[in-house]
Order: sequence, then C-alpha cells, then structure tokens
Amino acid sequence: MKDSQIPEFRKNDRYKASTYRAFNWKMPSIYDNLIWMKLCQVDTWDQTIISEIDRSISSCRILDVGCATGRLLYKLAENGAKELSGADIAPNIVEVARQKLQSINIEADLKVADAEDNLPWPDNSFDYAILSGVIHHFFRPIDAFREICRVLDKSGKLIIADPWLPIIVRQVINSWLFFFPHDGDCCFYTPNQVTHLIAEAGMTNIDYRKAGSISYVVTGFKS
Repeated sequence: MKDSQIPEFRKNDRYKASTYRAFNWKMPSIYDNLIWMKLCQVDTWDQTIISEIDRSISSCRILDVGCATGRLLYKLAENGAKELSGADIAPNIVEVARQKLQSINIEADLKVADAEDNLPWPDNSFDYAILSGVIHHFFRPIDAFREICRVLDKSGKLIIADPWLPIIVRQVINSWLFFFPHDGDCCFYTPNQVTHLIAEAGMTNIDYRKAGSISYVVTGFKS
C-alpha cells in the first residue's frame, strides 16, 4: 500500500503526506502537462526568473527548491547555466528531473529533501535559490525560507514565482484546502504576504512584479 511507503518527516503536518503522495506517484508522468501550467503561463514565469539572474548565468550556482520534473532546471541549462542543483520531497519526481537533464548532458546535483526541515548543502552554497510554483505547498514557509537563506551565499538572491489569485478566489481556495488538502497544496499567498515572510526570514531589498496575467515574481537578497 502506497501510504505505508510514505516516510516519517521530522517536521510533519497534515499536508506533507499529501505532497509526497502526489509528487512521488501521481505527478511524475503528468506534471509537465497539467492544465494549470498553461493557465498560470509558466513559460512566462521561467522567462521572468531567468531575467532576474543578474550575473553571467554560466558561472552562477543555482538551486531550484521544489524542482519537480526539472522543467526550470532544463531551461536554465538551455540558457547556459552549468552549476545546477535541485531538491524535491519525492524521490520518483527527482529521478524524472535527473533523466531529463541527462538527456542534454547536464549533470545536476539533485537531492531528495524537505525544504522546511533541511536542505542537504553547506552554508553559503548558492548564488541563487529559486522557488517556482512551490511556496503554496509550504505549511511552515518561514522554516523553509530560513533554510534557504542559510544555503545562499552572502548577497545571494532568492526568486519566487507563484499564482497571484483574485482575492475572493484565493480565500475560497484556501478555505477549501484547510479542510481538504489536495496534492499538497496548502495556502496561496499574495506577493505582499510573501514579502513579509521572506523579510522575517532575513531577506532584504525585496521587490515583486507581475509575471503573466495571474502570477507574480518576488525577489530578495540575503543580508
């Protein structure tokens, strides 16, 4: 039975098993073709994220937190990134990302990890940390942001992309998810809320902008 294969998480919550179940067994074969990818204009997210990389991309150490099937890592590699790492909570979807990157001869450092607990890299390991469509899966976003801040190098940059839902839609969805967790979705945030969260985690020089019609990108720097 699949539920018996869900590991014990040190920082467990009512959404964690839902996330693991979805991304280990359901999502690996369908994730790249989900309808919400088109509705949220994820290609625009990716272009906006890449445009936020301020240095020569080929020399940047980049971590994709919640890398899923490796879509963003693949596009970063196509744009010249060479030092790529990724983390996701589910081993099966990490393996899909590994195979996708190997198909273009990119050897990324991919690891199974719970970002709310521990990212298995030393302090100051990355110039950029990216969360693309990930923050709404966090029950403890502050824990995740503090851990991301730890692995970012001095003056490292955090880039977050997520849906920016109309207020009534967001409130209805969040109320529904409180009672009926679905595929690990926990809570959808506004960019203002994300700004406050990453500031509390220690990020500075925070800004945000729209990315497509119903999405945002928030950026901040390690102080």
